[in-house]
Amino acid sequence: GCYSCQLPQLSSNNMESRASRAHHENISASEQQTLLWEGVGAHNKIKGCPAHKDREWPTYAALMTDVAKSDYTHVLECPHDTVDKARIAPAEDTISKRSIFKKKETKIPSFCKSLCAHGVVCLAKMELFPNPPDNNDVAPYTGLLEPGQTVEHCLLRLSSAAKPPAKEMDSVMGRLVLGAVGGKLADAKLFPTAALKAFRGKGVRSGNLLFSGAKTGQPETDFFAHCLCTQVSEKVSRSLKPIIKKFYDYSENPLSLGVSDFCSYKQDGNITSSASDTEREIQFPYIVLLHPVYNFAKNSTEENEAELDIPFDSFLNDLLSIPNGSTLYNIFACPNPSSVLDATKLQRIGKIVSTSDMITSDPTDGLFFRHQKKEEDYALRPEWKKEVQAQCSSDGGKTKDSISKLAGWKMLEASIQEGKYVDFEKIAVTK
Repeated sequence: GCYSCQLPQLSSNNMESRASRAHHENISASEQQTLLWEGVGAHNKIKGCPAHKDREWPTYAALMTDVAKSDYTHVLECPHDTVDKARIAPAEDTISKRSIFKKKETKIPSFCKSLCAHGVVCLAKMELFPNPPDNNDVAPYTGLLEPGQTVEHCLLRLSSAAKPPAKEMDSVMGRLVLGAVGGKLADAKLFPTAALKAFRGKGVRSGNLLFSGAKTGQPETDFFAHCLCTQVSEKVSRSLKPIIKKFYDYSENPLSLGVSDFCSYKQDGNITSSASDTEREIQFPYIVLLHPVYNFAKNSTEENEAELDIPFDSFLNDLLSIPNGSTLYNIFACPNPSSVLDATKLQRIGKIVSTSDMITSDPTDGLFFRHQKKEEDYALRPEWKKEVQAQCSSDGGKTKDSISKLAGWKMLEASIQEGKYVDFEKIAVTK
């Protein structure tokens, strides 16, 4: 259950008092967004806040140990937007920080984020395009993905899931780990992730979607180089199996997150259908995909980046430079499992636009994004359990397995590049 869930303890007494009321009163989505945003801002101003220090990331070896020992039940069950303990972590957790003089070990409080430790956060909105009138094959999505609306009160957090193992070559353990993992993981520069929270009124908990890219990271330093997806393929290298195996303790589909809760209630807190709130009235896609559209301004140092000793998390400084009003992602939806195999079934349904500047989100700010089990989606769409067994390939036939095992950002990014998808915005303009 919940472990003393509450909004950030490190904020001012007045802010804490106001923020805590969000869980007990039917305040509006706008008010909830304001409370949370001001809470993070207040946290960042506190003396001693990690936002004012050199960023400390768990080493890859420490991260594997932490995942193996932690209890993630809370991540699936907590209904709140901020917590003082996002998980039960081992009391002995440490992270390494190397200074000019010595290497010191720093304790990680149990409420710290271990995965996606440091990031940036902004206010955002989802602009959802009208449903095409001839789109009869797929029922319009409901709740927070209902076509033709703007979901104004959102919060978006961007981060890297981990520090690349290659950045640990200055230690004996780092070299051992890197030698063991090898392959693509050894070439990783970033592990981009995104977490989207959309607030809802009438006491309804927020809707949360979480997105990630390649499990082995990406070789590019550009955070927006590739798509991010609510589902990650279950094709894993030997080095990642200990981490992935842990999450099977909590779900039969640990690398695929549910979407149905996001589509169950509208932003005003009303149910998805005015006529009925029966389960079948909830309409939701199998997968949601973020396709990046933001481009950083090029500068002369980028050409020599490989030759410079640039900290891997300098990407956070790039993200902090993104101005208010920037279109960050296109939102794509894969309606059902079988549509993964057909590029013409993929849908561009909207976009995400920032409505504030970016600010720092450190490991202790208490921001929390609930993860929904895919089993909850399958309970509403039992026919999908058969559909996901269809065979597919993400590498031209070299590797074949079921949709449930291989579907993810790579396959869907390739489908987008074909340009055959249903573009809700384009259709709305031409009608």
